Amino acid sequence: MTSRGRVRTSSNSLDPNEDPVSGLERVMSNSNLEQVARLRRRQEEELIFNRQIAESDRTDSHEALSARYESLNYEISENRLYREAEKKPSHQITLWQISRNRWFVCFLIGVFTGLVAAFIDIMVHYSKDIKFNWLLKYLISKCGEEQRGTTAGCMWTVMIAWIGYNCVLVTIAAILVIFVAPIAGGSGIPQIKCYLNGIAIPEVVRLKTLVSKAIGVACSVGGGLCAGKEGPMIHSGAAVGAGISQGKSYSLGIDFGLFREFRNDRERRDFVSAGAAAGVAAAFGAPIGGVLFSLEEGASFWNQNLTWRMFFSAMISSFTVNWILSWFNGRSGWLSWTGLANFGIFENKDYNIWEIPLFLLIGVIGGCLGALFNYMNTRLTEFRKKYVSSKLGRLFECLLVAAVSGFLAFLTIFAIDDCQPIGANPTATSTQINQMWCKKGEYSAVASLFFQNPEESVKSLFHSPINSFGVTTLIIFGIEYFLLTLWTFGISVPSGVFIPALLTGAAWGRLFGILVERLFPSVTGIDPGKYALAGAAAQLGGVVRMTISLTAIIMEATKDITFGLPIMLVLMVTKWVGDMFNEGLYDSHIDLAEVPILGWNPPKMSRNILADRVMRKDVVALERRERVSRIVEILRSTLHHGFPVVDRIEESPYESLPDYGRLKGYILRSQLFKLLENRIFEEEGSSNTGLPNDFYECQDDDDQMKSLTDLGLTQYDESCWLDIEPYMHPHPHRVPLNTSLPFIFRLFRGLGLRYLFVVNDDNHLRGVITRKDVARFRERRRNHEYHVDELYISES
Repeated sequence: MTSRGRVRTSSNSLDPNEDPVSGLERVMSNSNLEQVARLRRRQEEELIFNRQIAESDRTDSHEALSARYESLNYEISENRLYREAEKKPSHQITLWQISRNRWFVCFLIGVFTGLVAAFIDIMVHYSKDIKFNWLLKYLISKCGEEQRGTTAGCMWTVMIAWIGYNCVLVTIAAILVIFVAPIAGGSGIPQIKCYLNGIAIPEVVRLKTLVSKAIGVACSVGGGLCAGKEGPMIHSGAAVGAGISQGKSYSLGIDFGLFREFRNDRERRDFVSAGAAAGVAAAFGAPIGGVLFSLEEGASFWNQNLTWRMFFSAMISSFTVNWILSWFNGRSGWLSWTGLANFGIFENKDYNIWEIPLFLLIGVIGGCLGALFNYMNTRLTEFRKKYVSSKLGRLFECLLVAAVSGFLAFLTIFAIDDCQPIGANPTATSTQINQMWCKKGEYSAVASLFFQNPEESVKSLFHSPINSFGVTTLIIFGIEYFLLTLWTFGISVPSGVFIPALLTGAAWGRLFGILVERLFPSVTGIDPGKYALAGAAAQLGGVVRMTISLTAIIMEATKDITFGLPIMLVLMVTKWVGDMFNEGLYDSHIDLAEVPILGWNPPKMSRNILADRVMRKDVVALERRERVSRIVEILRSTLHHGFPVVDRIEESPYESLPDYGRLKGYILRSQLFKLLENRIFEEEGSSNTGLPNDFYECQDDDDQMKSLTDLGLTQYDESCWLDIEPYMHPHPHRVPLNTSLPFIFRLFRGLGLRYLFVVNDDNHLRGVITRKDVARFRERRRNHEYHVDELYISES
């Protein structure tokens, strides 16, 4: 165990932002003042000591977890009121209505996700029309039909206008992210992955985030950045799922009064899963791939009914976007559209057994390039966090990336003489845009890659004839696009990595196919397009480390299962090779954000780490009957989201911490607010049985903390008593002190727990375990040996 692994996390025990129940001794009733003062001094000394060790031993940003992330309440609070509601005859009708409404909400999620996808695609289409068919075409026509190399002045005019237009669109995207919704930056997949894992990411599924994402990604793609609109569609679909299912908007402050039964974290997380699947289906026309994506990359907790509803949402989303885009493109009713990414259909579907090793070699190359991409992007992101943190600095970087991307496109066109006769490539058009400064009757192969949407460039690399692109063109384009994608992913604009990675991989995959054709000239049937497909899958798989879902997405997007086996083998090898070096891109960015995510499996070599070490021992506990003034003091002095309920709180002369008594249940912060708001108080010798009808449904449905001042409690109110027992969850999950970390990990991961209580043999509460306590134990592999490092929890 390293010195970092020996760092205790008691520094976080005084952190009021921690999840449920650890905290301040001053709110404990009947506590000896001298004992509390001695305990406080000891904890403060340990806090300072541990911070010094942690800071001196910390080598990079991966060595901490942020205390600001909370968990979702996935568990149902089965209090007495909940059970009484189930006994009512109307409960059967309520269950049927809830089941019906779930399907109706999933239908709406599919429809609105398709509308958002179509909106983004139409915006990109009009941006392309303005840029290519008006601005660029007009400027080139003014230059005349002069020969290549004699129009330097005209070239600069066209390039400056091109870069200026790109910078305007990128500025709009950057402003939306930097000043309106910072969480809308990037692809959003890491944030959605964390949310589906059970972590409450602030503002990740708000309406303003959705608007900023949709408009921003259209501007990013239209502004010529190496970015795709498919990845952000997953975030957009998730935001649609969360918004529709709640029947209200926090951003607009509007409550439509719909779907109140879904206003809890459990239901909302399920609808976010459906929205994410609908986003994938809208992006690639891949409903099955969308469901598998949510399973592989997203949802930690799964059930059969949720799977079927997700597939329904994905199908409706794919149908909606196909119908709208077919109508927009003049083929109304033609429902064979393939979403936002159209990769075309392969005519030559043949491959031989001797080509399997070549596909495996492509997988090795993709794994190495993906690992290199992730390493360099991670280092670049760390540099941004340290040196490019101001808003103006981030805006300037976005404009710089846009300008450099446009400049390199023009520079490459003039640096590479790759003019091809018109007709040599049926996928290339003979417009003045692709002709650029080639001779009459020719077009620029480089321009056909740079000066069109990335999806169209991928399609060209897949289906163009074998001599459509020169070796030099593919090498330079692949390197430039790799570096530009590396730089673009992580700046303050909405941008995805799916299509840029596919385009980069298609370039070097097609180059690989050309080399194979030249090495084996006597072999017939070698098509560089299928190697471009394998290279695209390998590059994307090496970056994101997806396997089964990516296989399904590619097969559905190409409408062909013939290459299913080669693609699957490529992605398996790619993941194995890439995992030898580092994690996937999304996991790396989650680590950089210091989010306490729980992976699929617990750390190896951790069975000797027991609950008494994992837990935190200082607990803010409530008795079954409490004075309102004490509850108000607890809510005011802590930000915990739940509190254990015990039969008594007593001092223990033999322990450094109080004996909290026997564990009876727990109650949420939101439930306490509901009770205080409805004045469910008891005076001395009397009781109040006026219960709020919807109390049993009350969960943490607000991202923002309610204010105690809004409750308007008087001094008389605070002198009353509150009987907590009817409203608490009577059977919380608990483990003994000798429970191992892998067992605790599986409980949190499989049941979606927010906290787990630790008791002794007499059911006396001894501590509490939260998600951060489990997530801070990380598996590391050094010199072919596994170690368990213990991270510290950062308050900053």
